Amino acid sequence: MRIRRYECMACARSWTDDLTHIADEERRLTDAAVWWAAAEVALKSKSVLACAHDLHCSWGALNRAVLEKGMDVLAAGPHRLDGVEAIGVDEHVWRHTRTGGRYVTVIVDLTPRRKGRPA
Repeated sequence: MRIRRYECMACARSWTDDLTHIADEERRLTDAAVWWAAAEVALKSKSVLACAHDLHCSWGALNRAVLEKGMDVLAAGPHRLDGVEAIGVDEHVWRHTRTGGRYVTVIVDLTPRRKGRPA
């Protein structure tokens, strides 16, 4: 990140841009970067690792930030499960990874949609 430095020749003072509101305290990523990554992961099914490569940051830092943003925005909504009548649980294993099998458990809303469309 470039931080601009300003100098006043008349009074011989210098200052820099105020960056205190760009990112939350203890955070290394800007809010814009976290929102972008959260949207890429949630809406485009992009992996956190691919987003971390695009942002030139570590997977751990970005994963923590995206999970926190998701918990703040999605999980904290009191009405997020309104209308859910049936859920399904699916377990899946990917065998085509370099390090062996990867296991994931997915929870899916199986409530039928309106107009006869499937869940």
